[in-house]
Amino acid sequence: MADRFDDLRLRDFGFFERLASLGSLGATARELHLPKATATRWLQQLEERVGEPLVKRTTRSISLTEAGLRFAGHAREVLQVGRAARLGMSSSAAGGTLRVSVPVPMGRVLAGPIIAGFRKRLPDVRLEIKLSADQVDLVRDGFDLVLRGGPLPDSELKARRLSTATMWVYASARFRHDDPQRIPFIAAPGDEALLRRTKALAGIRPAVIVDDRTAIVDSLTWGAGFGLLPTFLGEAPRAEGSLVRLVKEPVAALPVHALYHPSQKDDPRLQILIEAFATQLARVM
Repeated sequence: MADRFDDLRLRDFGFFERLASLGSLGATARELHLPKATATRWLQQLEERVGEPLVKRTTRSISLTEAGLRFAGHAREVLQVGRAARLGMSSSAAGGTLRVSVPVPMGRVLAGPIIAGFRKRLPDVRLEIKLSADQVDLVRDGFDLVLRGGPLPDSELKARRLSTATMWVYASARFRHDDPQRIPFIAAPGDEALLRRTKALAGIRPAVIVDDRTAIVDSLTWGAGFGLLPTFLGEAPRAEGSLVRLVKEPVAALPVHALYHPSQKDDPRLQILIEAFATQLARVM
């Protein structure tokens, strides 16, 4: 008897990877230019072939089951292999230079494994990574790829949603029992507006403003006060005991996108690099 798992196609892995990243059938259907009914049918067929439920559905969103989380990881690996095979068939795409701009805190976490992994995969491609606290202009500044957190303005650029950065309020451990209104607020530009979403902390003015969240996490671990950090920066020092969470709920969930010019949508080097960022973000977010 044939194993239905053998009927899986590369398209199935690509579809589920986008569904896992976007968290919505409707958003996945729009990105892949599919009717929502088709996306629903593809998911049903995929679950039948895998033999287990991959998602838990509600009226507005989906979440991955344990099997879905495992399958999403395998899907990313399969897609990486497929794109590498495509690259191997295209000798013209085996070299050249890719210029990438990444926000400083995200780059500090991602650049090391991305550089090491990409060099192994595509040793003849020169990779230039710029860590910047400023929003660069992809076309004007000559970049092939830009990673950006937060809402995107209207643009002709292609955007792929890679992950979501959940923002929490962390404080130096020495303030764990103090009145939040008396703890110094170490903020990045725009954090004061985000803090208004938390009633207990609304109205607190920053004591310090710094445009690099890695500097914020360093200052908090040194006992400076409280601030807003994404989980990929705040959870490690929290696990070590140098930081605590001040509130029980996150203050924001900011999307992380990869932006590139439409003319490069079929560049396999770029797609492999984007997939590497997506895979690494899935590990740290």
